Amino acid sequence: MTQSKSKIGKGMIVALSALALVLVIGAVLAMSYVGAYNYGNRAEQNIEAAWTNNQNVLGQYTLKVQELAQVPEMYKNDLKEVVTAALTARYGDTGSKAVMTWLKESNIPFDAKLYIKMAQVIESGRNQFAREQTRLIDEKRAYQTQLGYFWSGTWLHIAGYPRIDLNKYQPVLAGDTAETFGKGVQAPIKLR
Repeated sequence: MTQSKSKIGKGMIVALSALALVLVIGAVLAMSYVGAYNYGNRAEQNIEAAWTNNQNVLGQYTLKVQELAQVPEMYKNDLKEVVTAALTARYGDTGSKAVMTWLKESNIPFDAKLYIKMAQVIESGRNQFAREQTRLIDEKRAYQTQLGYFWSGTWLHIAGYPRIDLNKYQPVLAGDTAETFGKGVQAPIKLR
């Protein structure tokens, strides 16, 4: 009877151990799948959000510069009107008729602060756009790195990722940048 209880006890321990091992392996696999699924969703949402934010930053920056570029023209026209009105008030519609006019003119100066402000807006807009482009590049790099890893990449692919076309999310380049990288040679910047 002792031998029989011993065989049943050992058999039960082996069966329970095998069951526990299967449950642990199943739990690890399930957690790996859920973790990969959640990471894939989060990574793709981050990439798409960064892409949309890049469009927002570039759009707002472009509008700001376009609006600000109108101010010097308006200022010039307004200044012209003020100077014309001041000279007409001082000398009349036909101007001064004197043979010699001794006076010291005091005209309104043209303010260069508008151009300085425009340069600052351009610089800060470009800097912000560059930061956002770098964020997009980094989000995409991190996701592609996870897709390339053996364990996480396998689970991401099993979970159906990537679900977005990663080639769509490229940084926006200046017109000559692609050409420069294609040739491997950069020409000096011409200011005029």
